[in-house]
Amino acid sequence: MARPSKLTPEIQQRIGDNIALGLTYRLAAESAGVAYKALNEWNQKGQTEISGNIIRFHNILKNGTLMLQRRCLCA
Repeated sequence: MARPSKLTPEIQQRIGDNIALGLTYRLAAESAGVAYKALNEWNQKGQTEISGNIIRFHNILKNGTLMLQRRCLCA
């Protein structure tokens, strides 16, 4: 039986929020209690998925990055 994924909606949002604040992917993952390697694996899978939890996470990462970029451009 497979172990439950740590990729809960709460973890996804926490990582996305941290990236929007300017944390690196490594620090955002660590602050949410997730290994950086796992974040990268989820993100890579999300680039090829069509639907589901993984693609949602990939989109949260992209949105967090876009929010940070907008904030930097407006500053």
